[in-house]
Amino acid sequence: MDSKPDFVIVGGGMAGLVVAARLTENADTTVVVLETGQDHSSDPRVRTPMLWPSLLGQSDFGWDYRSTPQKGRDGKIIPLSQGKGLGGSSAINGQAFVANSKVAADAWAEFGNTGWDWKTLGPYYQKFHTLSRPSPEACDHLRLGYIDDAVRGTNGPVQASFPEETVDPLPAAWVDTLAALGYPASGDPFSGEMYGGYINAMSIDPTSKTRSDAVSAYLGPAKARSNLHIVTGATVEQIVLDTTAATPKAIGVKVREGEKVSILKPTKEVVLAAGVFGTPKLLELSGVGSSEHLEPLAITVIVDNPNVGENLQDHPNTSISFEVAGGVKTMDALSRQEPEALGAAMQEYMTLKTGPFASGGNFAGSLLPLPDFEGEEGEATLSKLISSTGGDATPGPFSHSHTSFVHRVLGIATEGVGNLFTYASCSNVISKGAGVGIIHHGTDSTPGNFLTICAALLYPLSRGYVHITSADPASKPEIDPRYLEQPLDLEVLARFLRYIEKIIRTEPLRRLLKQGGRRNFGAPDDLSNLDVTKDYVNGSALSCWHPTSSCAMLPKEIGGVVSPKLLVYGVEGLRIVDSSIIPLATRGNCQTTVYAVAERAADLIKGDYGIL
Repeated sequence: MDSKPDFVIVGGGMAGLVVAARLTENADTTVVVLETGQDHSSDPRVRTPMLWPSLLGQSDFGWDYRSTPQKGRDGKIIPLSQGKGLGGSSAINGQAFVANSKVAADAWAEFGNTGWDWKTLGPYYQKFHTLSRPSPEACDHLRLGYIDDAVRGTNGPVQASFPEETVDPLPAAWVDTLAALGYPASGDPFSGEMYGGYINAMSIDPTSKTRSDAVSAYLGPAKARSNLHIVTGATVEQIVLDTTAATPKAIGVKVREGEKVSILKPTKEVVLAAGVFGTPKLLELSGVGSSEHLEPLAITVIVDNPNVGENLQDHPNTSISFEVAGGVKTMDALSRQEPEALGAAMQEYMTLKTGPFASGGNFAGSLLPLPDFEGEEGEATLSKLISSTGGDATPGPFSHSHTSFVHRVLGIATEGVGNLFTYASCSNVISKGAGVGIIHHGTDSTPGNFLTICAALLYPLSRGYVHITSADPASKPEIDPRYLEQPLDLEVLARFLRYIEKIIRTEPLRRLLKQGGRRNFGAPDDLSNLDVTKDYVNGSALSCWHPTSSCAMLPKEIGGVVSPKLLVYGVEGLRIVDSSIIPLATRGNCQTTVYAVAERAADLIKGDYGIL
C-alpha cells in the first residue's frame, strides 16, 4: 500500500468505490480505500437477488443500527439496516432501481447549492448505469412501454434489468389497476417527471442474473490497478486535523487494524464516504460538530458547526397483506422456508437463471400524488391540514426551506409524494426484530398466500439527528429519525394507506385477491376509517432504510455541513461523498442518487486537482 497516497477514502461502500474507481482511471493518481467490513462479493447470499432478506440483521453484512424509542411511533425502536463491507448497502439492499425527481433535485439548487439541479444531475443518472430490456413478450406483460431510451443509461457500470416474466398476473394487474384509477405511468422515471404505477427496474445483471453492486460494477474492473489499494478490516477512528494555521486542515486518518493503530496521510485530501451514520460520527469524534454535544464528552472542539448530524431524513413506511385468490402464486412458501419450495426455486435458478431467486421481488411499484389533495375539494383539504398541523418537527435553520418545499410538492398533481409498491408474500410489520422477520411472516403464522402492498412517505417533514454519545470510536451513535413526529406526516401516510383499500377493490387486481380473505396480523379489516388507519400506522410503521441528509449540502446558515463542492465547512482537505450530503429525502430508493452524486463528486475532485 502506498504510504503517501494522493487520496484516502474512508468507506468502501457505494460512493467510496465509485470515487476510487473514477480517480484511479488516471494512472498517476493513487487512492487508498479503508473499509471496516470485509469483501463478501462472492457470497451467494449477496450475489443471488432473492436472498437479500437473509442478510438483514447479520453483523458481518450490516451495522445493526437501532433508533431511539420513537415518540411518533408509541416508543417503538426501529431497526435501521446499513451495509457493512465492500459495496456497502448496494450489497445488501432490495435492488429496486428508482430515480429521483426533477422537482426535488431542482430544490437542491433553490436551497443555495449552485450547480446541483436536474439539468446537472440528470446526465450522471445516465452515466452510472446500463438498462436492459427483457424479451418483447416480457416487455408487453410488464407494461414497459414507458421506457424512454433518451434518458436511460446505455453503457454505465451498474447493470439494471427487469424480470423475464410473462406468466405471473400480479405485476400486470397492479399496473393496470392503477391505470384504471387514473394513474398510468406518465413517462420514464429517469426523466425526473414521471408519476403513476409501473414496473421498476432492479440492479440485477440481465445475463448472469446476479446482483449488480458497487463491487461488481466499479471495483471489479478497477481492482487490478496498481494505483488503487483496498484495505478491509480497517476502522478509521479519527480524522487527524492540523490546527496550526487559521483554518484547520485534514492531514490524515487514524486507522485501527486489529490491535495495530497507525496514521495514514494523503498528499491531497481525505474523502469521507462512511455513510449517513458513520460520517457525522467521525466528524464529531474528530472535533467537528456542535460544542453542545462534544464538550460534555471531553472532545476538543476544532470546528463548531451545530449542523453536523442534524437534518436526518428517512422514508417511513407501513404495509397491509391481503390473501390472494386460489391458484394465484406468491413467494410465501419461500418466506416460510418450506424445503420443497426452496429446493425447486434454487434448482431453477442454478440451471436456468430464472424463477423467484433471479429477482429481488419488489419490482411492482408507483410514484403517486395523494388523491385526497387533487381537485378543488382536495386543495381545500390540503390547505386545512397544513393549517392544522403547523410547526416544525425539528426547529432549526433548514426548517423554513424544508417546510415550504414539502407543502408545495404535496399540492402538485403530477408529482409522486408517496410510493405504493407490492411484495408477493405476507409481511410482519409488527415485528421488533431487525432481520428477515421484518419482511417475512415466519413459521408461527397461519399458512397461506398473500400480496403485501406497502405505502412509503417520500417527503417527510420530520427530521431527526445522529450524534455520538461517547468519545469511544467503538460506540454506536444515537440515532433519532423522529418518524411521524410532524403531524402532517402521519396524515399523509395514513391517507396513502387508506387509498390501498380502493386499489384492492378495483379491477383487475380485485379478482386476484380473495374476497373477505385474511390480512396480516394486526391489520384493520377495513381501512376506510382514517382514525383506525392512523392507529395502525402508529403501530406498524418501519423504515424503508433510505436515510439521508445528516451532513447536508446546504449553505451553513441554513443547516449545511458541506459546500456545493462537498467540502466540509471550516476544514481544508476534507470532503464528504455519501448519502449524508443529500439535502432532501429522495423520491424513492436513494441508491441511484448516491451513485449519481458520487459520479459528479469524482468529476469535481478531478477538476479541483487537474486530474485528466
